Amino acid sequence: MIKSLSCMMMGACLMFSMTACSLGQSIEVLDQDKIVLLQTEDMVSGEDIAVVETSEGVFKMRFFPSEAPKTVENFIELAESGYFDGQMISRIEKIDQEDRTKGRIVAGSGKPVAEEGKCIFEEKLEPEISYNLATIPGAVVSYAPDGVVDSRFFIVGSRKVYQEELDEIRENNYPKQMVDLFEKEGGYPEEWLHQSVFAQVVEGMDVIDRIIRENPSTPEEEITDIEIVSVNIEKYQESVQEQSEEGMELQTSADNQEAKPVLSYQSSGN
Repeated sequence: MIKSLSCMMMGACLMFSMTACSLGQSIEVLDQDKIVLLQTEDMVSGEDIAVVETSEGVFKMRFFPSEAPKTVENFIELAESGYFDGQMISRIEKIDQEDRTKGRIVAGSGKPVAEEGKCIFEEKLEPEISYNLATIPGAVVSYAPDGVVDSRFFIVGSRKVYQEELDEIRENNYPKQMVDLFEKEGGYPEEWLHQSVFAQVVEGMDVIDRIIRENPSTPEEEITDIEIVSVNIEKYQESVQEQSEEGMELQTSADNQEAKPVLSYQSSGN
């Protein structure tokens, strides 16, 4: 059942009178035209990515510091200090016991999920909710059962969103962009604006889904035997091929505008 959004249409805007679950943050006014689906936007050279090596394979994720600045800062600083290295994934959660591919991975402390993780801030860090980020497959979300963010996080596994769910979120006035996103990508639309998304898996989603598929649900008081070997923060760089293709497009555009100079780009490694 989709969590109902109590709202009414006001011109181009939606008025949300709901409170984001138990997180204590309320979204008052949302202009649909201002929604930016950040998880679908192209990456740019120089943005931070995390390369996560596990005993089951490697995946990479990008961050959204504009939407969740403190959560991102907490994760990156802990990663750079080596905090995550050598930890065991806390839990595999099966959302649907009949479909072994549907679920999530909970990690970030190396301890059972109920036990607190680590935070670099002295004050309590509240979940940072953004209407530009959704709980689609690969979303990296703060695990904050008590409404306080620390190092714990979960990664959403792949899941198809069925037509009846899409119909229900349309009836509950979800923005069209979000309905279309969930229809295309899948995920858990009932959690939109109820969870604090701060990153997105951009490579290695097959690793995430395989871990969920091939491992049983973990009891809350236990942890898995799947190791996070290392988490390294790197700068994303466009591949030479991508830059070459971009350069060719610029060259073609310049050829069509005789008086304009040609722009050329070189790989940062040159």
